[in-house]
Amino acid sequence: MLFSRPVLNVLLGAIGLLAATLNGCGLGDSDQADCRCGPETSTLLFPHCASAIAGEQTDSANPFATQTPECPSGQQLFLLERTRPEYVLNNLRTIFTAQPESRNPEQYMEQLTESFSFVPDEEDLQRHPEIYDTAKDTVWGVAQERDFARAILDPERTQSVRFIRWFQSSFDERIPSADQLSETFIFPYEIEFTETPSEEGASAGNVIAIKGYMEIDLSTPTAENPVWNIDQWRDIRDRASAKFSWGELRALFSR
Repeated sequence: MLFSRPVLNVLLGAIGLLAATLNGCGLGDSDQADCRCGPETSTLLFPHCASAIAGEQTDSANPFATQTPECPSGQQLFLLERTRPEYVLNNLRTIFTAQPESRNPEQYMEQLTESFSFVPDEEDLQRHPEIYDTAKDTVWGVAQERDFARAILDPERTQSVRFIRWFQSSFDERIPSADQLSETFIFPYEIEFTETPSEEGASAGNVIAIKGYMEIDLSTPTAENPVWNIDQWRDIRDRASAKFSWGELRALFSR
């Protein structure tokens, strides 16, 4: 079939636009082109979609656009609105203990401020200098936490999570600021992470148990319409226990 030059140019342009859109989903030349970037696409699951041009996502002139489904947005868990700081701690537990296919790294990152930092125990700093660079002002910030969230919540790496000890309002310490815009929680933790079996047919994987104490600073920009987020997370090892710490767990899943 022969096409006139104007029609041929339109078709060639559409093909080029389709290729750019698919590449936006992180699909290379050798990958299967099975989705396209869309407004609701999870940029944590498809990082390259963050730079996709809006016109490429919804271009009605692209005759192939409606034939290729959008990259998924990721399932959304039901979480508490962050109107109280303790609700953020509850949301963390909900995210970790959700069914593997429902864990959402984006919802995890929404619990943190843009300036979030994690401070490992001094012993973990010495044990893992390849992970925690003490030459930097922030040894572990938002970028590292995002990578950790993707790894620890990945169904192919973590099969299940069990919280044995977490924040308990009737027992644990909380220190509010005078202006009511920040609050510090101090409490012991004990959690078990079961890794996904590497061999088909295996019923369970290796269990990574962590135990220690944590101090978490949370803040809200306003007291009238509060939206609480975690500013800083400080980890303290339980030196009487042989179990891992949050700092060691982050180091393990960063490799």
